[in-house]
Amino acid sequence: MVDSGPYQFEAQCSNRPVFGDAKIRGMGVSGVALFSNDLACDIRDHYRELIEDGVDDTEATRQTIANRESLDDEDDGISAILALAVTQSKIGRLDPAIRDRALAAIEQGGDLSIWAIDNPKLLAKRRQVLAKAREQLTGPQPAPARLKRPSRPGCGLAAGDVLALDLPGGPALLRVVRVHVHRKGENPCLEELQFSGSELPSLEILEQLEPRVKDPTAMMQPDARLFALPDAKNAGWKEAGFKKVATIHGRAGDAESALPSFGIRWPNLVARYRRQATVAPQSQK
Repeated sequence: MVDSGPYQFEAQCSNRPVFGDAKIRGMGVSGVALFSNDLACDIRDHYRELIEDGVDDTEATRQTIANRESLDDEDDGISAILALAVTQSKIGRLDPAIRDRALAAIEQGGDLSIWAIDNPKLLAKRRQVLAKAREQLTGPQPAPARLKRPSRPGCGLAAGDVLALDLPGGPALLRVVRVHVHRKGENPCLEELQFSGSELPSLEILEQLEPRVKDPTAMMQPDARLFALPDAKNAGWKEAGFKKVATIHGRAGDAESALPSFGIRWPNLVARYRRQATVAPQSQK
């Protein structure tokens, strides 16, 4: 039930694609661009989030590089220091020590030796990336930009809420196991309840319904627990066609349950159920 669109659940897990033509050693790399690998993106995002939260420049730099062995890594260190330096430069906060370290890395050839071995066809393009980074760091620097914290829209759901989606053969029922709150919003963790009736059951019956998938850790099963995501216009469960029909008691282990590693947008979830409802009667003929 993985969403067909790009899905990155904040910094908790990185699902950025890795394409064979650009894969470089152990790095999660999807191209020659500076921010086409997971490490560079993680450093950029971490630093920007600190600035968004009001942390001063010096402390944001210290926290970003603290305990990051990747900055001294033979393979990944160059991408890491360049990512931090260019990120600082673009928002007018280039630290002189970080700048000098990044420029020294570029002057020494950057990571071109790695690309020459692992993907020589892209070596010239990577050289252009390093040249552009050098230009960014040595050119006129912009004034410090004020970064606002992203708005954090709520999902309108709470643990124990039961959602229903009307289908020809009877409603599909989903229980909100928990709601994960993060800096960019809220994502409900859902599990489908085992139900085959034609009409909504009573509250008493809802309390007793078992999950369709008994093992919530079986993430790749079609009906396993998953995160539900708003669509590109931030529309949620109401707009997709779900109804909140009840709130039932929590179950043992809900609060401590593992967070799903994948999700699906509400409209795509509805489309999936409707496809199933169409296929099921045909398979019975």
